[in-house]
Amino acid sequence: MPDSALTVARDPALAVVVRIFVGAVAERWNVPEAARDDLRLVASELFAGVVEAGAGQDVTFTITVDGDRVSLHTTGVDPLGPDGSADPDGWAGRLELIQALFPDAAVGRSVRISVPAETSDRL
Repeated sequence: MPDSALTVARDPALAVVVRIFVGAVAERWNVPEAARDDLRLVASELFAGVVEAGAGQDVTFTITVDGDRVSLHTTGVDPLGPDGSADPDGWAGRLELIQALFPDAAVGRSVRISVPAETSDRL
């Protein structure tokens, strides 16, 4: 199955579009409902963080499926400061929430999280 991607400008009015996209694709790929809610929350937190950070590049949310795992990869976010720690401008709390929900989240200049899908018969 091909990747699904959404690229959006840093416009707060697009937050609902991000949540709908992530939820719809996760549902299509049989991600359990609780994990879908967590994915939407993470996408919302990431998007809110970049909107609060101000001007910058567009943000891309890419969802891929690999066997029985669905991954959300977000680029255009840069939650880390120059020293590699969470930027103090609101990112620290957001990253704590993301890592509490997904302890194995890969957080760097982009963010990648992965969740299980219920079945392998996705269309």
